Amino acid sequence: MELRDYLNVLLHRRWIIAGTVAAIIALTLIFTFIQPPVYQSKVEILSEVSSASESVLGSFFTSALFDPDRYIQTQTEIIKTDTMAQAVEAALKIKYEENQKLREAGEDVYIPESIPAASELASMVGVEQVQRTNIFDIVINCGDPLLSRDVAQTYAEEYIASRQLAAIRQISEARREVWNRIQEVEEEIRQVAEEAKKYSNNVPAELQNEAARAVNLWVSLYEKYITLRIAESLEQRGLEIVQPAKPGVKTSPRPTRNGILALFLGLILGVGLAFLVDYLDDTLRTREDFERHYEAAIIGEIPHLPLEDLPRNAIPYFERSQHPAMEGYRTLRTNLQFLDLEDEGKTLLFTSSGPEEGKSTVMLNLGAAISEMGKKVLLVEADLRKPVLDKYFKVSPGKGISGVLAGAATLEEAVQPTQYPNLYVLLAGIKPPNPAELVASEAMREALERVKRFADFVLIDAPPVLVASDAMALATRVGGVVLVAGYGKADRQGAKHAVELLRKVNAKVAGLVINNISPSTRYGYYHYYYYAPPPEEESPRRRFLRRYPG
Repeated sequence: MELRDYLNVLLHRRWIIAGTVAAIIALTLIFTFIQPPVYQSKVEILSEVSSASESVLGSFFTSALFDPDRYIQTQTEIIKTDTMAQAVEAALKIKYEENQKLREAGEDVYIPESIPAASELASMVGVEQVQRTNIFDIVINCGDPLLSRDVAQTYAEEYIASRQLAAIRQISEARREVWNRIQEVEEEIRQVAEEAKKYSNNVPAELQNEAARAVNLWVSLYEKYITLRIAESLEQRGLEIVQPAKPGVKTSPRPTRNGILALFLGLILGVGLAFLVDYLDDTLRTREDFERHYEAAIIGEIPHLPLEDLPRNAIPYFERSQHPAMEGYRTLRTNLQFLDLEDEGKTLLFTSSGPEEGKSTVMLNLGAAISEMGKKVLLVEADLRKPVLDKYFKVSPGKGISGVLAGAATLEEAVQPTQYPNLYVLLAGIKPPNPAELVASEAMREALERVKRFADFVLIDAPPVLVASDAMALATRVGGVVLVAGYGKADRQGAKHAVELLRKVNAKVAGLVINNISPSTRYGYYHYYYYAPPPEEESPRRRFLRRYPG
């Protein structure tokens, strides 16, 4: 497929796309507006160990506590624990009990309808790290903006308090380890002193060095012990709130955002559905499709011709002579002159693959176009099952070919002149009980031979190929068969089956006429554009279709 073909599919299936987009947007907005609102509040926490603490702890816990790749992740998991949620629940109960007392004292304070349970609090909380910083956010999502603020702030306070308590425990453990080491070093110093007493004033240098090393170690450990005592009393841990929580901001639902997303989703689904429907659609749409599936050359293309307001006993060709469809019939009339047919195309059978494709209308208007050239034309209505020609002429509907074939009337009596010069008609007559037998009879063959001598051209209207066998019986008795395919009606399977049936009886197919081409399609656009009425007479709808053909 070329780009033009893709555009044609989009234009032809535009209502599917529009309907899909409208449905997706409507469903999305309905779902959006029935959702309860969600408010988000966050508190920013700076997590950074002070240089004093680092110097205090030294190498005791560096690898465990201050690994830059894992520290924030560790704190995130701590915040999301059930233990933390239970601590927050307890703190909120205390906070709102105090608020209740303040309200009773006349102050305007916030108290929620109910305090969320620990399990509900755990589902509200989330943690987001600010990229390339030691700052992370505790994020709370809930249906109350003030409650989300209080929960976020309480989470931050409880988290910092728990971390400070953990830091105190860690420093206390380090202090105890240092104190135990001091006791060991003091014992070593006493042992060295006892050993030195044995040598009076002549103490060996090795023993002196060991004593000096033990004393220096004791001094170093004692300094660290004092520093740890100070750090333990200060409870410094490098955690602080840098941005307190504020009342929650509404984050859901978002009608505008959801509407835009629904629009794009609808377009994607609509376009996909349009191409799927087009792929599954068996209807013939392009000139190449018609030629390939009917295996015949296109000898005529007839634009759509509205017949609703046509007066009775009138032929469209004469009543709508300026309509673009009439130029299509004139072109068909010209093309027939150059076809290599038996009896020089004097007798032509008009049929279609299925019903309501316009074969009778095509035959009728083509006959009018030929008679306009001064040629004597006879229209034979061999579709005995569904006759329609009588409404176009001021003739007697009772006289017809069925009476001739049944022996109730002569051919001369049945052929009737019309109100138009050079145009004669042989109607179907009274509907017989056995149309297939009459059409295939020897009397029908003789009647066709006789009418050939009566007129310059004999145009025969036959039933659709797939509806009745009449068309196959007549196809071998005429100079050529003209297949009429209704645009928007003809399909691949019907065309294939009709061609196979005609091929079995060795019918001579003169060509294919595509009928009822809509101006709203690119196929029909060019006919209407060239033969369109002057701009001052052009309707807004026709002008739109001319500019944007589908």
